[in-house]
Amino acid sequence: MDTVSYPDSRLADFVQKYLIPLRVHTNAAPEWARRFSIRYTPTIIVLDDEGKEHYRSVGFLPPEEFIATLMLGIATLHRDRGRTEQARAMLNWLQTAHPGSKAAASANELRASLSG
Repeated sequence: MDTVSYPDSRLADFVQKYLIPLRVHTNAAPEWARRFSIRYTPTIIVLDDEGKEHYRSVGFLPPEEFIATLMLGIATLHRDRGRTEQARAMLNWLQTAHPGSKAAASANELRASLSG
């Protein structure tokens, strides 16, 4: 991910605008690996402001799929927090901007779980 995904300016811009990134090297911080049950790297986790996990992805993601996956994670967080309209808006954006992604395919399941 260091040579392909992380340096991508689109991904960096998305992360900077919508997330607070934290990169943990599990060898240097094994307590974090235990706390979040990280068994494989890379593991991407979307947490809320209280440290509660709402979404997880394990494995390499090219930049476009990475962005789409983060969008799905953010939509999941909104859903879990009862912010249905924000979840729908993120899912709509995901399916418009990244229609062929694996995350867009998963967005339909998440959309079905939204009430109202």
